[in-house]
Amino acid sequence: MIQARPRHTGRPRSRLLQLATPVEGKVDNDSLPCLSERLGRLFGLGDTMNLDSALAFRGGQPAMAQGFVIEQLSRELATTRRALIQRIHRYGDEIEQADPVEYEPYLNAWLTMQRKIAATSRQLRDKVRKTMKDQGQNLARLAELDSVFDHTMAGYTSQCFSQISKVLEQRFQALKTASEHSPDPGTCPGDWLHRYCEEAQTLLLAELDVRLEPVLGLLEACHNEVSDSP
Repeated sequence: MIQARPRHTGRPRSRLLQLATPVEGKVDNDSLPCLSERLGRLFGLGDTMNLDSALAFRGGQPAMAQGFVIEQLSRELATTRRALIQRIHRYGDEIEQADPVEYEPYLNAWLTMQRKIAATSRQLRDKVRKTMKDQGQNLARLAELDSVFDHTMAGYTSQCFSQISKVLEQRFQALKTASEHSPDPGTCPGDWLHRYCEEAQTLLLAELDVRLEPVLGLLEACHNEVSDSP
């Protein structure tokens, strides 16, 4: 099993929402429609037909799931996550300091890291799905189902994550303005920028967990299938 982090359903999503939502814009989860209604707004007729086909999928090999293959993918997930975390913690270090400090270099560096997270998690998710198609009919069907959800949610997911950079820009300007107009006694001039970089890193870490959550879920299903096999 993966040792990088325990699985806590829903926590990465909640953490990302808390970090990216301004205080005045927080939404009460109790006021949101139920999950099925929210999914219904995203699934069109074609998506629903694809989902139905995925549920009825009968492909895949009749053989049992192979534990060593699943363990190898689990280790790859843990290694990939550690490598990305290390890169995230270096965010801001390679940016040349300018006077005055401009937001654009920090935005470009953040977007580059965000694209790296998205591409890596997508490649890993595709690899796990491809492997599952050769690990028995149950896992092959789950891989097909996940593919439909992934395709259907791709546009919505991309749109949501694209809003984070706007939140960061507002935070950058707010910290910069506060430091210029009412600096706290005993603080260094660059403290606000260090704080901004830490908050930007936290958002990247939260997004990383959200994007890797489906991969972790697929691998847990694989582990369960191996455990349940005689």
